[in-house]
Amino acid sequence: MIKVQEKFLKDTLISAKNGNSEAREELIRSHKQFIAKVSSKVCNRFLTWDNDDELSIALIAFNEAIDNYNPQEGSSFHSFVQMVIRRRLIDYFRKEGKHQHLSLFPMDPEGEEMSRYDLEVSQEQYQANENKVVLAEVVENFVRMLSEYGVTLDDLVKVSPKHRDSRETLIKVASTLSHNVNLMAHLQKHKLLPVKELELLTGVKRKVLEKGRKYLIALALILSEPDLYPLRSFTQIPAEIRE
Repeated sequence: MIKVQEKFLKDTLISAKNGNSEAREELIRSHKQFIAKVSSKVCNRFLTWDNDDELSIALIAFNEAIDNYNPQEGSSFHSFVQMVIRRRLIDYFRKEGKHQHLSLFPMDPEGEEMSRYDLEVSQEQYQANENKVVLAEVVENFVRMLSEYGVTLDDLVKVSPKHRDSRETLIKVASTLSHNVNLMAHLQKHKLLPVKELELLTGVKRKVLEKGRKYLIALALILSEPDLYPLRSFTQIPAEIRE
């Protein structure tokens, strides 16, 4: 169920970014409560849509987040939205000179309000920490998936090709596998590499495929599973293949 919701969110985000107004309206509709909750937390008071300008600012920030969110950076969409909303509200408070909000800003040890530079650094540190948490969750998920195929991270260290030619050959095979719906269905159902079919499709000898079985399975999962997308930047897969 969670994976279905994540896929729906991802597909809706892509549609919205590509100019689909209905998809954008659906994202806004389904996130209005979330936007209000985040904004109220930043403002340290309960906000309502009919009475508070801060929610209008937050809504603009949400639209900005839709346009600028990049899953490759590792953070979740909702974490990114929170960061953008907080930044825009802080900018709004400063511009409007709303001194009653100054207590909401981080304070240094001397009790002075932090500078914009300090705020940016603080937000970047928060984002970096958030990215680490997300990446840890992705790796944990990857380990779980690999275990279903009898593969461990230690196995991958041992079987990863040392020679460039061998590595490039297996990467191309993994790309072919990940883009073939029938072969991926076979792999996922039987937990076995479709060696015979891959040999026919790629021309790579059976012996090479069997030797690189664990490496091929790992790469195919990284290239085909949306939940493992952040791991692509940590592989030696060329950008044109991993995108």
